[in-house]
Amino acid sequence: MFRLLKTESFKLSNKLKSWLGPLLIMVLVLIAFPLSIDISQYDLEKFYFSIIVVSLLMTSFVATEGMFEEDFEDGSLEQEFLIEKDFYKLVLSKILVYVCLIGIPIAFIGALFSFANGVAIGSFGKVFLLLILSNLLLFNLFAFGNALSINKGAMLGVLSSLPLALPVIILLGRAIRSIQFGDGFSSIIALMFGLGLILSAMMPLIISAALKTHID
Repeated sequence: MFRLLKTESFKLSNKLKSWLGPLLIMVLVLIAFPLSIDISQYDLEKFYFSIIVVSLLMTSFVATEGMFEEDFEDGSLEQEFLIEKDFYKLVLSKILVYVCLIGIPIAFIGALFSFANGVAIGSFGKVFLLLILSNLLLFNLFAFGNALSINKGAMLGVLSSLPLALPVIILLGRAIRSIQFGDGFSSIIALMFGLGLILSAMMPLIISAALKTHID
């Protein structure tokens, strides 16, 4: 497992477009979206959370769009299957590395922009934690979509994973409201943390089975 974590960290850190692209998209959306509307008509402190949710969904999908394609094309998937006889460790390593190298920076950017646009400084930690857990859930789901859509077009990944992501967005919205009104945040975070652990344990099994169909 350590070998895979080290390998995937090295591969992702050397693919500039794969990790820098989502971060730049997140920054661009958070800057450009308020400029495209008359923000004087809105309470930006509350309205800006909606922008963060939309940009989080977009960047999570973009970040995982090519998660398995390069390994499939260069034969790394077949080699890993010959070594491990399964893809579970590979998938889990990829998801953890992507969350650490892309998901956490995205969460920090979102929390930083929310603070810069009127959200109370005391809520910075809550927003940061919330966005990290949201990315953990979304990266698992979109990784599944990418595993299904290898050599079949990105649209299949969208159609298969976006409906699964909608409950996460709903849960994220409820957590945001709990931050705004100061009630129930701990219970929602505990729920998201539990779902993140369960999904991180179960989804690699499903993704592994999907990847095996491409090898066979």
